[in-house]
Amino acid sequence: IFLYIRRHPEIRDVLLSGGDALMLSEKRLEEILFKIRSIPSVEIIRIATRVPVTLPMRITSQLAEMISKYHPIWLNTHFNHPREITLETAKAVDILIRAGIPVGSQTVLLRGVNDCPHVIKKLMQGLLKIRVRPYYLFQCDLSSGINHFRTPIAKGIEIIEFLRGHTSGLAVPNYVVDGFGGSGKIPVGPNYLISQSTRGIVLRNYEGVISVYPETKDYTFRCNHNKYCQNELFNSAEGVAGLTTKNGDSLIVPKNTLREKRRIKNKSGLKQIEIADWYN
Repeated sequence: IFLYIRRHPEIRDVLLSGGDALMLSEKRLEEILFKIRSIPSVEIIRIATRVPVTLPMRITSQLAEMISKYHPIWLNTHFNHPREITLETAKAVDILIRAGIPVGSQTVLLRGVNDCPHVIKKLMQGLLKIRVRPYYLFQCDLSSGINHFRTPIAKGIEIIEFLRGHTSGLAVPNYVVDGFGGSGKIPVGPNYLISQSTRGIVLRNYEGVISVYPETKDYTFRCNHNKYCQNELFNSAEGVAGLTTKNGDSLIVPKNTLREKRRIKNKSGLKQIEIADWYN
């Protein structure tokens, strides 16, 4: 893994997960952190762990001091219910933060545990009180054996609607679905954009108040930030981002669609093939 990262300098952010990274011995953990930090292209190291919540006495000043030698390091944990915010977990978080390690929480939406707007609101506000930044509200994964914990996605959207405007923006996490087949974290949530045109954007707020934000008429993009903006990378952007760039594609077509296969068939003069055969 270390060799792979070293050979791919485009990797700038490395997540140490598992399992649980903080269940390792301090010696083994430091060996891993040292090797990662010795790779010049790695800018950020993240640690994923439930230890601050489930085993807070594992977080000691000695452990935090060791981790802090390899800054910048960020730590993400999982607080799923307000009852998990205890004197012990607050102390563990405090030790980490005093060592300069920012702490975020990735809460999982769980049926019968926290699928209530009031519970989530109390949890998010409680996290801010102990200086933990609400990061994600996860839709429960499609994993074997946990289907009884899943909620409708509509429930998560309802909870975000309840939070936004009714508490600090810091207490509103991103509600995301971990897409099937490795398609990544997809943000979902209430839609506050009602309509748009070249003249303006029609918006609603959390109370249902509708307003228009007028668009500027004289905007032309000119990049004058060569120190930060790499024009070659910008112009070669892929996917949706590529549609908005000067040299981007004007059309995105997923690979191996029936539409694409029909076009290939027509171009190559192949015989008519039943639709079912395309799936084979």
